[in-house]
Amino acid sequence: MQPLAIRILYVALIAVYGVSSAAAVETKYPHGGFEPRLDKLQGLLDYVHTAKKIKIQAGPKLWQAITTIPVATGIPITPEQEADLRDWLYDFLVAFSVSGNDSLAAEFYLREGVNNPRAIKNMKDTLEKWGIPKGDTPFDLFQAMHRAVLDDQGCEYRFGNAFFRHSTFKVFEMQGRYESYRTHPREAVKQGRYESYPRDVVKARFKLQQEVDGALRAGEKRVFTDIAFVTEEPTEFAGSEGPICTPFFCRLVWDPERAMWRFVEVVYNSKQPNSFLFSAI
Repeated sequence: MQPLAIRILYVALIAVYGVSSAAAVETKYPHGGFEPRLDKLQGLLDYVHTAKKIKIQAGPKLWQAITTIPVATGIPITPEQEADLRDWLYDFLVAFSVSGNDSLAAEFYLREGVNNPRAIKNMKDTLEKWGIPKGDTPFDLFQAMHRAVLDDQGCEYRFGNAFFRHSTFKVFEMQGRYESYRTHPREAVKQGRYESYPRDVVKARFKLQQEVDGALRAGEKRVFTDIAFVTEEPTEFAGSEGPICTPFFCRLVWDPERAMWRFVEVVYNSKQPNSFLFSAI
């Protein structure tokens, strides 16, 4: 989805000049940029509404903006690992923007292949129940379901603009057990401040989480990346109050066998019904 020439040029540059952005970067923003807490986010969202944002559209401008996001880590990563992080974010945003389409969305969902046959079957059954024509391949099913969800919500695509000013690719290591984003609401309950956290906004790949947790409990370590950013819905689909901004908190895990970053879970808090098919991948 991203032009191959851009990827090759970027890898070549960081190979020549060194992985400066992958060095330890001090940041006051946890969770890949800022906290998934409503009391912390409100001021940011008020600012983002009027701040200059970048249009989410395939091309060098979006790619350049993503390459400026710093990588904060004390764990060494390779130029290829860093490039794959940026590829993931670029591909995700483009797939659900004006530059995307049903095919690109399906391609994004299937970038790791088919990992959840049961979810694929459930998707097929749902489409049949809804009377929506589709093919039999996983690509056909994702393509059809993506379009069905958008049509139901009365929009053509999800993302209009993006805000990366406080974004950071936060690379870290986890061992012992997997700590999900769901940990934060639980801790908030204990501390009597549940209302300051988003509710029912964690979209996770539970099968992958279980696999990762099993490896961690067996004594292995895994490298993760948290990345936070804000998207704005397209103006043409906005209501009377104007475009809605949505903070996203995405987590990826590095798969040493596949040599790629794999999506684990995402937290987002918004009045906008951003329905994705992540649980089916």
